[in-house]
Amino acid sequence: MQVILAILLLLWLSSAAYYIISAWCLRSFYAPLPAPRNDNQSPPITVLKPIRGADDALYENLKSFVEQDYPRFQVIFGISERADPAYEIAERLAREYPENELLVVETGPPLSPNRKVSNLAAMYAFSRYDIILIADADMRVGRDYLARVSEGFAGPEVGLVTCPYRGCYPGSVGAAFEALSINADFLPSVAVAERLEGISFALGATMAARREALERIGSFDALKDYLADDYQLGNKIYRAGYKLALSRYVVDSIQGRESFKEYFTHQLRWGRTYRACRPVSYFFSGLTKGTAIAALFLFISGFSPAGWAVFLSDLGLRNSLAVWLESKYIKAPGALKYYRLLPLRDLAGALTWALSFTGSDVSWKGEGFKINREGRMVKK
Repeated sequence: MQVILAILLLLWLSSAAYYIISAWCLRSFYAPLPAPRNDNQSPPITVLKPIRGADDALYENLKSFVEQDYPRFQVIFGISERADPAYEIAERLAREYPENELLVVETGPPLSPNRKVSNLAAMYAFSRYDIILIADADMRVGRDYLARVSEGFAGPEVGLVTCPYRGCYPGSVGAAFEALSINADFLPSVAVAERLEGISFALGATMAARREALERIGSFDALKDYLADDYQLGNKIYRAGYKLALSRYVVDSIQGRESFKEYFTHQLRWGRTYRACRPVSYFFSGLTKGTAIAALFLFISGFSPAGWAVFLSDLGLRNSLAVWLESKYIKAPGALKYYRLLPLRDLAGALTWALSFTGSDVSWKGEGFKINREGRMVKK
């Protein structure tokens, strides 16, 4: 028993060290930036927005990509069928901004297991410019977004620029858990990864690639069988010999309303997909689950004074650092009031991490798939 407790204590101390390191990395990430460049030297950009379904936030989300202070850009909205309510929202924006290079494309039935990639391939045929930017439909940005992203292409060796994101405006407990997963877990982990090993993957909030880099990896056809198309796009461009750049611009991911079941399903899908892409680093990410480790230490110690000391120390350190980062740096609208749920979110996150090792089945867009060792999707 004492050996088990000693191991758990060592694991918790590793988690506590990670809390501090990740806070330092994220603080460094948020260093002040100079005013964005916005002139005729900025490269023209084509923005691809794959859309499926509509919610109350979709119009504002899409409009934010249209209203950019940027010299020249094209926006393409891709929806698989006109019956989708998102189609009317996209057409409304096209009518409201006739002066913009804005195109609504009916992309048709999916031609690959990954519906999003099939959508992107159809839109790509209408792209005009040599910087191709992809952003998910639930993202919202400021008017300086394209100017900030374009700064990442500082030299021809940079093949892709990607942006991190923060969870904003959660409207339910499930959505709050999602926002906390992003802000208190995922966002710091990205800052740590960039600091310690550099970026070799992309994030779905923003993937801006040079056309030549995209073509070199086989364009969207190379991504059609993968669920983690964002990771694969960045990693394939990286392995093709290009550098990747992590922009300092943080995109808003609008959470809306989400049930706890939807949150759990999404986290399990993400975990099993990430495990296939980066098995070693995903396994060792268990060392960051300090609250679960401390709770296990408390239980095995028989709720001893030492157990309570470890558990309460974890809650104090974890929550104080997370709230400080949120209040001073992340500042995600509508998220701070939910930080009282962080211990429960952390326990749920540890549970989904453990369950991700129990199988390869995932549910996505109402369909069931298996994820093989290469990360490819196999229809069940």
